[in-house]
Amino acid sequence: MIDPKTKKFYQTLLAQAPKGDLSIAQVRIGLEKLMADFPAAADVHFAPLSIGKLSAAWVHAPGCSRDRVILFFHGGGYISGSFHSHQDLIGRLAKATGCDILAVDYRLAPEHPFPAALEDALLSYDYLRKQKISPANIFVAGTSAGGGLALSLLLKLLDRREVLPRGAICICPWVDLALTGKTLKSNEGKDLIHEKNIKRAASVYLAGHNPKDPLASPLYGNLEGLPPLLIHTGMREVFLDEIEQFAKKAKESGVKVELQKFEEMIHTWHLFAAMVPEGQKALEKIGEFVRSFK
Repeated sequence: MIDPKTKKFYQTLLAQAPKGDLSIAQVRIGLEKLMADFPAAADVHFAPLSIGKLSAAWVHAPGCSRDRVILFFHGGGYISGSFHSHQDLIGRLAKATGCDILAVDYRLAPEHPFPAALEDALLSYDYLRKQKISPANIFVAGTSAGGGLALSLLLKLLDRREVLPRGAICICPWVDLALTGKTLKSNEGKDLIHEKNIKRAASVYLAGHNPKDPLASPLYGNLEGLPPLLIHTGMREVFLDEIEQFAKKAKESGVKVELQKFEEMIHTWHLFAAMVPEGQKALEKIGEFVRSFK
């Protein structure tokens, strides 16, 4: 049963959601403003760095080390978001897993459409390899578009016949930019994100590219050979159907998949863990997944 605190927070969040069409600039400003209310804890340290022209940060919290690292990609529909807007989640993820985290600000559309984000994901993975960090000690992770990007990175690494990371953590991943999922409509109004905005984000990111290209929409890829996956989804979110389809296909392809579905949760509720107890519980599940690897 949903925590009463969570229910009240959801009601406030949905009531305050912007109405009408927003420019991409307004979307970006709005997300950063919303997430400014969720700063990282004081004991979480962000050390900025540049990877080529990319902005990134090493994130460290007490009890964490670089024995294992997480390469993290933020959400935002490929048109908005940053590691700054996801700082509380990243800090909590570090604490839950005991891993230092490399958080990357990949390039955004429309200035940089597909495949810019994927190119940046590859660049950041190559950076870790050049730091002499073994793939066996790397997990990739992301929320929403960032979760889809993490999976696209794995598929590209398979194409390049490279050694893959140890596993992937996909928080409400966007895996179908062709927008065929049934819950885009059936969960409309129950979630914080809406079909028309998702359609625009897909169009802007793809810029005319085939929406069923697996490197943009991992649902359509050959998933055989992927490392173990932990996938989270909320039962109220609009991506529920496509996430379930992806998990089913991955299992049928021989991939070890742990799909965890959370009752009454909206898209990427982990972001609001400071207000939503179920968010912290979900992050603890991620910690269990990472620690299960010997």
